Amino acid sequence: MRDAMRQVREQQGEDAVILSSRRVDGWLEVVAALEDGESSEPVREPEAAKPAREARTADRAPNSAAPAWPADPELTAMRQELRDLRSLMTRQYAESDEARWAARHPLAAECKVRLIDRGFSESLARSLAGSILDDSSPEQAWERLRARLSGAIATHRPAILDEGGLLAMVGPTGVGKTTTLARIALRQIRRMGPDSVTLVTLDSQRIGATRQLQAFAQMAGISVRVLQNARELRDLARRVDDGHLILVDTAGQAPRAVEEESLFAHLPPDIRAESWLVVSATTQGSTLRRVLEAFRKADPSALVLTKLDEAEQLGEVLSVLLDQHLGLGFVSDGQRIAEDFHRVDTGYLTRLALDDDAEGARAGGNARETWAAERLAEMEPPRRSRSPLRPAQGTEPATLELIQPVGKGRYATH
Repeated sequence: MRDAMRQVREQQGEDAVILSSRRVDGWLEVVAALEDGESSEPVREPEAAKPAREARTADRAPNSAAPAWPADPELTAMRQELRDLRSLMTRQYAESDEARWAARHPLAAECKVRLIDRGFSESLARSLAGSILDDSSPEQAWERLRARLSGAIATHRPAILDEGGLLAMVGPTGVGKTTTLARIALRQIRRMGPDSVTLVTLDSQRIGATRQLQAFAQMAGISVRVLQNARELRDLARRVDDGHLILVDTAGQAPRAVEEESLFAHLPPDIRAESWLVVSATTQGSTLRRVLEAFRKADPSALVLTKLDEAEQLGEVLSVLLDQHLGLGFVSDGQRIAEDFHRVDTGYLTRLALDDDAEGARAGGNARETWAAERLAEMEPPRRSRSPLRPAQGTEPATLELIQPVGKGRYATH
Protein backbone atom coordinates (compact mmCIF):
# COMPACT_ATOMS: atom_id res chain seq x y z
CA MET A 1 0.00 0.00 0.00
CA ARG A 2 2.89 2.39 0.77
CA ASP A 3 4.39 1.78 -2.69
CA ALA A 4 1.00 2.34 -4.30
CA MET A 5 0.49 5.64 -2.44
CA ARG A 6 3.96 6.75 -3.52
CA GLN A 7 3.11 6.03 -7.16
CA VAL A 8 -0.19 7.89 -6.82
CA ARG A 9 1.63 11.01 -5.56
CA GLU A 10 4.17 10.78 -8.34
CA GLN A 11 1.46 10.59 -11.01
CA GLN A 12 -1.25 12.84 -9.57
CA GLY A 13 0.55 15.08 -7.07
CA GLU A 14 0.22 15.64 -3.34
CA ASP A 15 -3.49 16.57 -3.58
CA ALA A 16 -4.54 13.09 -4.78
CA VAL A 17 -6.73 11.01 -2.44
CA ILE A 18 -7.36 7.25 -2.33
CA LEU A 19 -10.90 6.35 -3.40
CA SER A 20 -10.77 2.55 -3.15
CA SER A 21 -8.43 -0.45 -3.08
CA ARG A 22 -8.91 -4.18 -3.78
CA ARG A 23 -6.96 -7.33 -4.57
CA VAL A 24 -7.03 -8.53 -8.18
CA ASP A 25 -5.22 -11.80 -9.06
CA GLY A 26 -2.70 -11.34 -6.29
CA TRP A 27 -2.18 -7.63 -7.05
CA LEU A 28 -3.31 -4.62 -5.01
CA GLU A 29 -5.36 -2.23 -7.19
CA VAL A 30 -5.68 1.34 -5.90
CA VAL A 31 -8.03 3.95 -7.44
CA ALA A 32 -7.05 7.60 -6.73
CA ALA A 33 -8.56 10.97 -7.63
CA LEU A 34 -7.75 14.69 -7.41
CA GLU A 35 -9.77 17.20 -5.40
CA ASP A 36 -11.76 18.30 -8.48
CA GLY A 37 -12.92 14.77 -9.19
CA GLU A 38 -10.39 13.87 -11.92
CA SER A 39 -9.38 10.26 -11.29
CA SER A 40 -6.18 8.44 -12.05
CA GLU A 41 -5.92 4.98 -13.56
CA PRO A 42 -5.78 2.08 -11.14
CA VAL A 43 -2.34 1.56 -9.63
CA ARG A 44 -1.42 -2.05 -8.90
CA GLU A 45 1.35 -3.53 -6.76
CA PRO A 46 3.67 -5.41 -6.39
CA GLU A 47 6.23 -5.46 -9.21
CA ALA A 48 3.85 -6.90 -11.79
CA ALA A 49 1.92 -3.64 -11.72
CA LYS A 50 4.83 -1.52 -12.88
CA PRO A 51 5.45 -3.12 -16.34
CA ALA A 52 1.71 -3.30 -16.91
CA ARG A 53 1.36 0.42 -16.16
CA GLU A 54 4.27 1.29 -18.44
CA ALA A 55 2.76 -0.80 -21.25
CA ARG A 56 -0.59 0.97 -20.91
CA THR A 57 1.17 4.34 -20.98
CA ALA A 58 3.08 3.41 -24.14
CA ASP A 59 -0.04 2.23 -25.94
CA ARG A 60 -1.95 5.40 -25.09
CA ALA A 61 -1.84 8.31 -27.55
CA PRO A 62 0.27 11.26 -26.34
CA ASN A 63 -2.63 13.75 -26.26
CA SER A 64 -5.35 11.43 -25.05
CA ALA A 65 -6.97 12.40 -21.75
CA ALA A 66 -7.04 10.11 -18.72
CA PRO A 67 -10.39 8.43 -18.11
CA ALA A 68 -12.66 10.38 -15.76
CA TRP A 69 -13.67 8.48 -12.64
CA PRO A 70 -16.61 9.81 -10.64
CA ALA A 71 -15.76 11.03 -7.16
CA ASP A 72 -17.23 9.07 -4.28
CA PRO A 73 -20.13 11.19 -2.96
CA GLU A 74 -19.71 9.79 0.55
CA LEU A 75 -16.05 10.77 0.56
CA THR A 76 -16.89 14.25 -0.71
CA ALA A 77 -19.54 14.71 1.97
CA MET A 78 -17.11 13.48 4.63
CA ARG A 79 -14.49 15.96 3.46
CA GLN A 80 -16.98 18.84 3.68
CA GLU A 81 -18.04 17.76 7.17
CA LEU A 82 -14.41 17.81 8.25
CA ARG A 83 -14.02 21.35 6.93
CA ASP A 84 -17.15 22.48 8.77
CA LEU A 85 -15.97 20.79 11.95
CA ARG A 86 -12.60 22.50 11.72
CA SER A 87 -14.23 25.92 11.21
CA LEU A 88 -16.58 25.32 14.15
CA MET A 89 -13.74 24.30 16.43
CA THR A 90 -11.76 27.40 15.41
CA ARG A 91 -14.68 29.69 16.24
CA GLN A 92 -15.35 27.94 19.53
CA TYR A 93 -11.71 28.21 20.52
CA ALA A 94 -11.68 31.93 19.73
CA GLU A 95 -14.89 32.45 21.68
CA SER A 96 -13.61 30.47 24.63
CA ASP A 97 -10.36 32.46 24.57
CA GLU A 98 -12.37 35.69 24.52
CA ALA A 99 -14.53 34.42 27.38
CA ARG A 100 -11.45 33.55 29.45
CA TRP A 101 -9.98 37.01 28.80
CA ALA A 102 -13.29 38.68 29.76
CA ALA A 103 -13.44 36.61 32.96
CA ARG A 104 -9.92 37.67 33.93
CA HIS A 105 -10.44 41.35 33.00
CA PRO A 106 -14.14 42.22 33.45
CA LEU A 107 -13.59 46.00 33.44
CA ALA A 108 -11.57 45.90 30.22
CA ALA A 109 -14.18 43.64 28.63
CA GLU A 110 -16.92 46.12 29.53
CA CYS A 111 -14.94 48.98 27.98
CA LYS A 112 -14.39 46.91 24.85
CA VAL A 113 -18.14 46.32 24.48
CA ARG A 114 -18.80 50.05 24.86
CA LEU A 115 -16.25 50.85 22.16
CA ILE A 116 -17.73 48.34 19.73
CA ASP A 117 -21.19 49.81 20.38
CA ARG A 118 -19.80 53.18 19.31
CA GLY A 119 -18.59 51.83 15.97
CA PHE A 120 -14.95 51.01 16.74
CA SER A 121 -13.50 47.90 15.16
CA GLU A 122 -13.07 44.86 17.38
CA SER A 123 -9.30 44.80 17.00
CA LEU A 124 -8.94 48.48 17.95
CA ALA A 125 -11.39 48.09 20.83
CA ARG A 126 -9.39 45.12 22.18
CA SER A 127 -6.15 47.06 21.84
CA LEU A 128 -7.49 50.14 23.64
CA ALA A 129 -9.17 48.10 26.37
CA GLY A 130 -5.95 46.16 26.96
CA SER A 131 -4.48 49.18 28.74
CA ILE A 132 -7.17 49.14 31.43
CA LEU A 133 -5.88 48.24 34.89
CA ASP A 134 -7.94 45.72 36.85
CA ASP A 135 -7.86 47.80 40.04
CA SER A 136 -9.21 50.92 38.32
CA SER A 137 -12.69 52.31 38.83
CA PRO A 138 -15.03 52.48 35.81
CA GLU A 139 -14.52 56.25 35.63
CA GLN A 140 -10.74 55.95 35.79
CA ALA A 141 -10.77 53.20 33.19
CA TRP A 142 -12.84 55.23 30.74
CA GLU A 143 -10.70 58.32 31.30
CA ARG A 144 -7.54 56.29 30.67
CA LEU A 145 -9.06 54.87 27.52
CA ARG A 146 -10.07 58.35 26.35
CA ALA A 147 -6.56 59.68 26.91
CA ARG A 148 -4.99 56.77 25.04
CA LEU A 149 -7.34 57.22 22.08
CA SER A 150 -6.71 60.97 22.00
CA GLY A 151 -2.96 60.43 21.98
CA ALA A 152 -3.20 57.89 19.15
CA ILE A 153 -4.83 60.34 16.69
CA ALA A 154 -2.13 61.68 14.40
CA THR A 155 -2.27 65.40 13.65
CA HIS A 156 -0.60 67.63 11.06
CA ARG A 157 0.52 71.23 11.64
CA PRO A 158 0.98 72.64 8.13
CA ALA A 159 3.85 75.02 7.54
CA ILE A 160 2.71 75.84 4.03
CA LEU A 161 0.04 78.21 5.35
CA ASP A 162 2.80 80.37 6.83
CA GLU A 163 5.45 79.93 4.15
CA GLY A 164 3.27 79.98 1.02
CA GLY A 165 3.26 77.75 -2.03
CA LEU A 166 0.78 75.52 -3.85
CA LEU A 167 -1.89 73.77 -1.77
CA ALA A 168 -4.41 71.50 -3.55
CA MET A 169 -7.55 69.86 -2.18
CA VAL A 170 -8.07 66.35 -3.56
CA GLY A 171 -10.64 63.68 -2.79
CA PRO A 172 -13.82 61.96 -3.94
CA THR A 173 -16.92 63.85 -5.03
CA GLY A 174 -19.24 65.44 -2.50
CA VAL A 175 -16.88 65.61 0.49
CA GLY A 176 -16.59 69.43 0.59
CA LYS A 177 -13.33 70.25 -1.19
CA THR A 178 -14.51 73.59 -2.57
CA THR A 179 -15.98 74.69 0.76
CA THR A 180 -12.79 73.64 2.54
CA LEU A 181 -10.79 75.72 0.07
CA ALA A 182 -12.91 78.79 0.80
CA ARG A 183 -12.51 78.26 4.55
CA ILE A 184 -8.73 78.06 4.32
CA ALA A 185 -8.70 81.17 2.12
CA LEU A 186 -10.75 83.05 4.71
CA ARG A 187 -8.29 82.08 7.47
CA GLN A 188 -5.40 83.36 5.36
CA ILE A 189 -7.19 86.61 4.55
CA ARG A 190 -7.78 87.27 8.24
CA ARG A 191 -4.16 86.51 9.09
CA MET A 192 -2.19 88.00 6.19
CA GLY A 193 -4.51 90.10 4.09
CA PRO A 194 -6.45 89.51 0.86
CA ASP A 195 -3.40 89.99 -1.38
CA SER A 196 -1.72 86.89 0.12
CA VAL A 197 -4.09 84.35 -1.46
CA THR A 198 -5.01 83.30 -5.00
CA LEU A 199 -7.77 80.82 -5.74
CA VAL A 200 -7.36 78.39 -8.61
CA THR A 201 -9.83 75.80 -9.88
CA LEU A 202 -9.11 72.86 -12.15
CA ASP A 203 -12.70 71.63 -11.86
CA SER A 204 -14.24 72.56 -15.19
CA GLN A 205 -16.68 69.65 -15.32
CA ARG A 206 -18.96 69.98 -12.29
CA ILE A 207 -21.87 72.35 -12.81
CA GLY A 208 -21.54 75.49 -10.69
CA ALA A 209 -18.08 74.69 -9.27
CA THR A 210 -16.40 77.71 -10.89
CA ARG A 211 -19.22 80.11 -10.05
CA GLN A 212 -19.14 79.01 -6.42
CA LEU A 213 -15.50 80.04 -6.07
CA GLN A 214 -16.08 83.21 -8.08
CA ALA A 215 -18.89 84.24 -5.74
CA PHE A 216 -16.67 83.74 -2.69
CA ALA A 217 -13.70 85.51 -4.31
CA GLN A 218 -15.85 88.52 -5.22
CA MET A 219 -17.05 88.87 -1.63
CA ALA A 220 -13.56 88.35 -0.20
CA GLY A 221 -11.84 90.72 -2.62
CA ILE A 222 -9.38 88.15 -3.97
CA SER A 223 -8.72 86.74 -7.40
CA VAL A 224 -9.74 83.36 -8.78
CA ARG A 225 -8.36 81.73 -11.91
CA VAL A 226 -9.73 78.89 -14.00
CA LEU A 227 -6.92 76.71 -15.34
CA GLN A 228 -7.11 73.77 -17.70
CA ASN A 229 -4.13 71.62 -16.79
CA ALA A 230 -1.07 71.21 -14.56
CA ARG A 231 1.18 73.06 -17.04
CA GLU A 232 -0.76 76.30 -16.59
CA LEU A 233 -0.59 75.75 -12.83
CA ARG A 234 3.21 75.46 -12.97
CA ASP A 235 3.44 78.67 -15.01
CA LEU A 236 1.33 80.50 -12.43
CA ALA A 237 3.42 79.19 -9.54
CA ARG A 238 6.61 80.57 -11.10
CA ARG A 239 5.13 84.10 -11.33
CA VAL A 240 3.87 84.57 -7.76
CA ASP A 241 5.90 86.11 -4.94
CA ASP A 242 7.48 84.12 -2.16
CA GLY A 243 5.06 83.64 0.72
CA HIS A 244 1.99 83.81 -1.52
CA LEU A 245 -0.47 80.93 -1.12
CA ILE A 246 -2.17 79.44 -4.18
CA LEU A 247 -5.17 77.30 -3.23
CA VAL A 248 -6.11 74.76 -5.89
CA ASP A 249 -9.56 73.20 -6.19
CA THR A 250 -9.59 69.90 -8.11
CA ALA A 251 -12.38 67.82 -9.61
CA GLY A 252 -13.74 64.99 -7.48
CA GLN A 253 -12.62 61.52 -8.51
CA ALA A 254 -13.97 58.06 -7.80
CA PRO A 255 -11.43 55.74 -6.13
CA ARG A 256 -11.27 53.58 -9.25
CA ALA A 257 -10.53 56.58 -11.50
CA VAL A 258 -7.76 58.33 -9.57
CA GLU A 259 -4.98 59.42 -11.90
CA GLU A 260 -1.72 57.52 -11.63
CA GLU A 261 0.41 60.67 -11.58
CA SER A 262 0.36 63.30 -8.85
CA LEU A 263 -0.77 66.82 -9.76
CA PHE A 264 2.62 68.19 -8.67
CA ALA A 265 4.73 65.41 -10.20
CA HIS A 266 6.69 67.72 -12.57
CA LEU A 267 6.98 70.85 -10.44
CA PRO A 268 10.44 72.35 -9.98
CA PRO A 269 11.96 71.47 -6.60
CA ASP A 270 12.13 75.12 -5.52
CA ILE A 271 8.31 75.44 -5.53
CA ARG A 272 6.70 74.32 -2.29
CA ALA A 273 3.60 72.20 -2.99
CA GLU A 274 1.28 70.00 -0.95
CA SER A 275 -2.01 68.21 -1.50
CA TRP A 276 -4.51 67.54 1.28
CA LEU A 277 -6.98 64.68 1.07
CA VAL A 278 -10.52 65.73 2.04
CA VAL A 279 -12.70 62.92 3.42
CA SER A 280 -16.16 62.89 4.96
CA ALA A 281 -16.96 61.55 8.43
CA THR A 282 -20.13 60.01 7.00
CA THR A 283 -18.16 57.60 4.81
CA GLN A 284 -18.36 53.89 5.64
CA GLY A 285 -15.18 52.29 6.91
CA SER A 286 -14.70 49.96 3.95
CA THR A 287 -15.26 52.81 1.48
CA LEU A 288 -12.87 55.06 3.39
CA ARG A 289 -10.15 52.41 3.19
CA ARG A 290 -10.56 52.26 -0.58
CA VAL A 291 -10.39 56.06 -0.79
CA LEU A 292 -7.19 56.24 1.26
CA GLU A 293 -5.60 53.49 -0.81
CA ALA A 294 -6.64 54.99 -4.14
CA PHE A 295 -5.56 58.57 -3.36
CA ARG A 296 -2.17 57.44 -2.18
CA LYS A 297 -1.19 58.07 -5.82
CA ALA A 298 -1.82 61.79 -5.25
CA ASP A 299 0.79 61.75 -2.46
CA PRO A 300 -1.26 63.75 0.11
CA SER A 301 0.52 65.14 3.15
CA ALA A 302 -2.50 65.60 5.44
CA LEU A 303 -6.19 64.89 5.90
CA VAL A 304 -9.18 67.20 6.31
CA LEU A 305 -12.20 65.55 7.95
CA THR A 306 -15.55 67.15 7.06
CA LYS A 307 -19.20 66.73 8.07
CA LEU A 308 -18.60 65.72 11.68
CA ASP A 309 -22.05 67.04 12.51
CA GLU A 310 -23.69 64.65 10.00
CA ALA A 311 -21.98 61.45 11.19
CA GLU A 312 -24.00 59.08 13.38
CA GLN A 313 -20.83 57.52 14.82
CA LEU A 314 -17.17 58.42 14.52
CA GLY A 315 -15.78 55.14 15.81
CA GLU A 316 -15.75 53.46 12.41
CA VAL A 317 -14.00 56.40 10.74
CA LEU A 318 -11.39 56.72 13.50
CA SER A 319 -10.72 52.97 13.35
CA VAL A 320 -9.66 53.46 9.73
CA LEU A 321 -7.76 56.72 10.26
CA LEU A 322 -5.74 55.25 13.14
CA ASP A 323 -4.57 52.50 10.81
CA GLN A 324 -2.78 54.85 8.36
CA HIS A 325 0.04 57.38 8.52
CA LEU A 326 -1.59 60.66 7.42
CA GLY A 327 -2.31 63.21 10.14
CA LEU A 328 -5.45 65.29 10.53
CA GLY A 329 -4.99 68.96 9.81
CA PHE A 330 -8.51 70.43 10.04
CA VAL A 331 -12.07 69.32 10.76
CA SER A 332 -15.43 70.88 9.97
CA ASP A 333 -18.67 70.36 11.87
CA GLY A 334 -21.24 72.63 10.29
CA GLN A 335 -22.26 74.81 7.36
CA ARG A 336 -20.81 78.12 8.52
CA ILE A 337 -17.68 79.10 6.65
CA ALA A 338 -15.60 80.48 9.52
CA GLU A 339 -17.10 79.25 12.80
CA ASP A 340 -17.42 75.56 11.88
CA PHE A 341 -13.87 75.02 10.61
CA HIS A 342 -11.16 74.23 13.15
CA ARG A 343 -7.70 72.88 13.64
CA VAL A 344 -7.83 69.38 15.07
CA ASP A 345 -8.44 69.12 18.81
CA THR A 346 -7.94 65.42 19.55
CA GLY A 347 -9.58 65.69 22.97
CA TYR A 348 -12.78 67.12 21.53
CA LEU A 349 -12.73 64.64 18.64
CA THR A 350 -12.31 61.77 21.11
CA ARG A 351 -15.27 62.91 23.18
CA LEU A 352 -17.43 63.01 20.07
CA ALA A 353 -16.31 59.53 19.04
CA LEU A 354 -16.88 58.05 22.51
CA ASP A 355 -20.29 59.74 22.71
CA ASP A 356 -19.58 61.16 26.16
CA ASP A 357 -22.20 63.15 28.01
CA ALA A 358 -23.32 66.53 26.76
CA GLU A 359 -21.56 68.36 29.61
CA GLY A 360 -18.22 66.80 28.70
CA ALA A 361 -18.73 67.56 25.03
CA ARG A 362 -19.53 71.19 25.84
CA ALA A 363 -16.44 71.40 28.00
CA GLY A 364 -14.41 70.07 25.12
CA GLY A 365 -16.00 72.61 22.79
CA ASN A 366 -15.19 75.50 25.17
CA ALA A 367 -11.62 74.28 25.46
CA ARG A 368 -11.38 74.16 21.68
CA GLU A 369 -12.67 77.71 21.31
CA THR A 370 -10.25 78.95 23.99
CA TRP A 371 -7.36 77.19 22.30
CA ALA A 372 -8.31 78.68 18.92
CA ALA A 373 -8.51 82.17 20.43
CA GLU A 374 -5.09 81.77 22.01
CA ARG A 375 -3.64 80.59 18.71
CA LEU A 376 -5.06 83.64 16.91
CA ALA A 377 -3.60 85.91 19.58
CA GLU A 378 -0.16 84.33 19.21
CA MET A 379 -0.05 84.60 15.42
CA GLU A 380 2.72 86.72 14.03
CA PRO A 381 1.77 89.96 12.30
CA PRO A 382 1.23 89.84 8.54
CA ARG A 383 4.32 89.84 6.38
CA ARG A 384 2.71 92.24 3.97
CA SER A 385 0.51 95.25 4.60
CA ARG A 386 -3.06 94.40 5.30
CA SER A 387 -5.47 95.99 2.88
CA PRO A 388 -9.18 96.21 3.63
CA LEU A 389 -11.44 93.73 1.93
CA ARG A 390 -12.38 95.24 -1.38
CA PRO A 391 -15.78 94.40 -2.84
CA ALA A 392 -16.17 94.29 -6.59
CA GLN A 393 -16.90 97.55 -8.42
CA GLY A 394 -20.50 98.56 -8.08
CA THR A 395 -21.41 96.09 -5.34
CA GLU A 396 -22.09 96.50 -1.65
CA PRO A 397 -19.57 95.15 0.86
CA ALA A 398 -20.46 91.66 1.98
CA THR A 399 -19.95 90.07 5.40
CA LEU A 400 -17.69 87.06 4.98
CA GLU A 401 -19.11 85.22 7.97
CA LEU A 402 -22.48 85.07 6.31
CA ILE A 403 -21.30 83.34 3.14
CA GLN A 404 -23.07 80.02 2.85
CA PRO A 405 -21.59 77.17 0.79
CA VAL A 406 -23.49 76.39 -2.37
CA GLY A 407 -25.06 72.92 -2.40
CA LYS A 408 -23.59 70.20 -4.60
CA GLY A 409 -24.77 70.62 -8.18
CA ARG A 410 -26.44 74.02 -7.63
CA TYR A 411 -25.53 77.35 -9.14
CA ALA A 412 -24.13 80.09 -6.96
CA THR A 413 -26.19 83.27 -6.97
CA HIS A 414 -24.78 86.72 -6.41
